[in-house]
Amino acid sequence: MKRLLVLLLFLAGGLAALAWAALDGEPRVEPGGRITREDLVWAKQLFEKSVPRARTADTLQTLELSAEEVNRLLNYAVVVKPVHGVAANLEEGKALLNVSLRVPRNPFGEYLNFSADLSQQDRNLALDSMQAGSLPLPSFLGRAVLWVAQRWLRQDPAYLALMESMQGVRLSENHLSLDYHWRPELLTLMERKGAEVLVGVDEKQRLLAYAEFVRKTMARYPDKSQQPVREAVGKVFGFAQQRGGDAAAENRAAYTALGAYVAGVSLHQLLEGRGRSTRRAPPVLLTLHGRRDAAEHLLIAAALAANGGGRLANAMGLAKEEEDVKSGSGFSFTDIAYDRAGARLGELGTGPRAALVQAYLASLGKDAALAPVFSDLPEYMPEAAFVRRFGGVGSPAYLAQITEIEGRLANHPLYRD
Repeated sequence: MKRLLVLLLFLAGGLAALAWAALDGEPRVEPGGRITREDLVWAKQLFEKSVPRARTADTLQTLELSAEEVNRLLNYAVVVKPVHGVAANLEEGKALLNVSLRVPRNPFGEYLNFSADLSQQDRNLALDSMQAGSLPLPSFLGRAVLWVAQRWLRQDPAYLALMESMQGVRLSENHLSLDYHWRPELLTLMERKGAEVLVGVDEKQRLLAYAEFVRKTMARYPDKSQQPVREAVGKVFGFAQQRGGDAAAENRAAYTALGAYVAGVSLHQLLEGRGRSTRRAPPVLLTLHGRRDAAEHLLIAAALAANGGGRLANAMGLAKEEEDVKSGSGFSFTDIAYDRAGARLGELGTGPRAALVQAYLASLGKDAALAPVFSDLPEYMPEAAFVRRFGGVGSPAYLAQITEIEGRLANHPLYRD
């Protein structure tokens, strides 16, 4: 009996010593910051740069990443609890990966800090050594830890698809090159992962309720017909009034459902679907002052502003116009105006005046009550014409047009302060 007691005490002491050596009071890596919608836009745009123009499946592509971009992407791992922070240092042919995990409360430390030395072998990465806290792990134990982590992560469909498409990795000083076979479903999986990260359970159910209401509302109109956007907006915000609850949260969901509809995004497929695409062409086209593009710019910008801030909506609208100048469709102050109107609408509807905006939008009588007319502003300008007339973004002539837009919004009953 005494021998058993001594053995148990010895084992307990050994486990305590291991815990003392492995656990730390402070994390080795702090989280990179809360993941925002801006981060997801950045990640998707980064990935889309390497998408083949023909979008042919199984085309071998290469994604070039700086060390800063690698660590920004690794920050997405922080949403996988109990990961607290993760970061990588990149050198020629090798990398140091640090991961901090938060552990349950105990007397030895709140964090389990792992560090792994990786080296490039052919086109893959191999584990050279691993350490938990100040405790070096034997090679077989380090490989076991990686195997368990891989099995855990492969339960995520997005991670599994990315891992299966990967063909090789090349490391250099502060740079990583990733070779992968492009598959059409990868972008869809990224969109769904982003929605999973950002949308809570209650918000998901609210969004699905509004998406279903928009679907039923549009089903009442003839297929492929054009309908004034004020009618759809009025019905959706009337639905918001009937639901009651927090006006800002309801308005945010209403904006999102309407913006997704005109953008051709199925919220059902995005939030709970298993199909290969979240895209679906809207069966009924909405117009504002007789223009489809005006309705689309207004509603998409409102959805962006309600979810990610007005600056994001304005920035994305301007970025789109600068892209249009170079691609040939031309710069349009009209589009920028409706982007700014939508951004302001999204901000107002989710701010202190949320209930007043909800009631206003539920009782729209004409298009002019939703937004001013901006069709007289310069538009459809190729790059040469835009530069010749306005001198570029930020010039006095350009800023004069922006001032005109802001002035019209300031005089509108919905947008004035």
